[in-house]
Amino acid sequence: MTMVLLIQTLIGSALLLGCTLVHILAVVASIPVLRRLGHRYQNQVMKRTFVVFSATVLILLASHSVQVWAWAALFLITGDMPDLATSLYFSTVTYTTLGYGDIVLEDQSRFVATFGAVTGLISFGITTAFLIGVLSRLLPEVFGSK
Repeated sequence: MTMVLLIQTLIGSALLLGCTLVHILAVVASIPVLRRLGHRYQNQVMKRTFVVFSATVLILLASHSVQVWAWAALFLITGDMPDLATSLYFSTVTYTTLGYGDIVLEDQSRFVATFGAVTGLISFGITTAFLIGVLSRLLPEVFGSK
């Protein structure tokens, strides 16, 4: 039992680390893209706000999607889920920490799923902070106070 727990911890930690790095990379790589978009529409405040904020949200959603798919692939590869649809559903419910409980893993692989929830918590925290940062730069222009 201890070996199973150790293996789950190693696998979960590795995927948690990988997913977190993917999300950080998405945020960092989006900065020059968002800056270019902002410069392109610098004389059109409302359009600039819409385009930059929309691009930010889409980039972050894409990163979250990649992470959910990575967790789904793990559960499918390990045989913990019977098919892709179930694996994606379980991965999404776990990643978002909803945890409906309608699908549960066997004891030998249950612990690894907790790392999927931690991945979501970390990534949503990064997303929230980044969105607030972007909005704090865009909104003063919209409301006329710099």
